[in-house]
Amino acid sequence: MNSIIFSKQGIDISVSVYTFKEGNVFIAYCPSLDLSGYDTTEEKAKEDFQYMLKEYLHHQLQNNTLQQDLKRHGWSIGIRKYKEPELKDMLDRNRQLRNVVSLPAYSKINVNTVCPAIA
Repeated sequence: MNSIIFSKQGIDISVSVYTFKEGNVFIAYCPSLDLSGYDTTEEKAKEDFQYMLKEYLHHQLQNNTLQQDLKRHGWSIGIRKYKEPELKDMLDRNRQLRNVVSLPAYSKINVNTVCPAIA
């Protein structure tokens, strides 16, 4: 199961990301954070998503709003580990995700990244 794990070294995050093409643009969409990246190729869209994910985490941590935002998106909040919602729960809550998985050509990947601790 995907999660966010906190340690002294930083944050280890793993989330579900759905990639698809809309017109001439590839999109990498993470429904559990309602966050996306896009570009002209699938690889560049994934890179843009990685950048957006790190920016999202930095912003949420700087403003002390990460837990609140994750709860709003259905995450289970623990002490040092937050768990991504199950697909069925995300489908119930997220019309955009239902649209994505109804497309004939989409793929699901897990994106993993580590962010250093923010002082």
